Amino acid sequence: MIKKVYSFSVGDKAYELYTISNKNNAEVDILTYGARITRISVPDRYGVFSDVTAGCKNPEDYLNENPYFGATIGRYGNRIEGAKFTLGGKEYHIEDNEKGNTLHGGYSSSFDRALFHAQIEGDTLSLLHVSPDGAGGFPGELRVKVSFSLSDEGELMIQYHATTDKDTICNLTNHTYFNLGNRDTILNHELFIKSHRITKIDENLIPHGEYMEIDGTPYSFYPAKLIGEDTFSDAPLIKHCNGYDFNYCIDRETPHELEFCASVYDAETGRKMECYTTLPGIQLYTGCLTGGFVGKKHYVTHCALCLETQGYPNSPNCSEYPSTVLLKGEAYNETTVYKFSVV
Repeated sequence: MIKKVYSFSVGDKAYELYTISNKNNAEVDILTYGARITRISVPDRYGVFSDVTAGCKNPEDYLNENPYFGATIGRYGNRIEGAKFTLGGKEYHIEDNEKGNTLHGGYSSSFDRALFHAQIEGDTLSLLHVSPDGAGGFPGELRVKVSFSLSDEGELMIQYHATTDKDTICNLTNHTYFNLGNRDTILNHELFIKSHRITKIDENLIPHGEYMEIDGTPYSFYPAKLIGEDTFSDAPLIKHCNGYDFNYCIDRETPHELEFCASVYDAETGRKMECYTTLPGIQLYTGCLTGGFVGKKHYVTHCALCLETQGYPNSPNCSEYPSTVLLKGEAYNETTVYKFSVV
């Protein structure tokens, strides 16, 4: 079931909050500002329901600066080196919002700041947005539809659809922060990521077309381990990031198919979350910079984790990586599922 539960206005813009629920009383709240997930309420092994996301206290608070809590990210998730790329022989300059690079689509027209239009389509909540040609420096008018649904089996499905009237680049993801337990950090969560390598990065977290094998290193979560086991290791990149902020290259069986890629488990509550996606990569971010933010509570560093399914960062400048080019006349169609259960 889907219902609008709250709305508010700022100036001439009206914002809406919707709740999606299933027959087992699990609920997901979606805000039209940034097409963002603001709450996911699921039970623990004792049947006690709790919100397993970090975020702002009130819907209005998301209009203030925050670390992308729950947002749909676009036009391009993750980083693009030098805030520029070349497509069709033409160089495009996009907004620089992090150390001379572009992060999560820039600033002025990034999707986390966009007001989406909501449509209820049966058991699916669809959020629509048109990004004009030239917005943030990106070519082409990009028409985007992000659809959310919640099955009775606890599967939160996010489907991304986009088309363009000019050749462009497109890499959409979701930036929800998860904490399945009752503690202030996720260091006691057990994490598995189906990956044997990451995209190797420099000191600004930019990859340059290289891969880094991670088997047997602190970067690996294959086999599963507690997140806190190596968070404070001397591994250079982990130490530099104050935790994990890396793109894991998913070991896929079939390209573009919906496949399992990661799982998170909190032994104290019994909550488990599995992640499935059609995309080639998944960015693990362990809240390395969230310490001190006051939202639903006073957050500390490593308060939650993000599993951002995505195309690889900086791929428009790295021919070695899977392409994130979206051509005129073609469609971007990708799906990610977060499945919640109890062990």
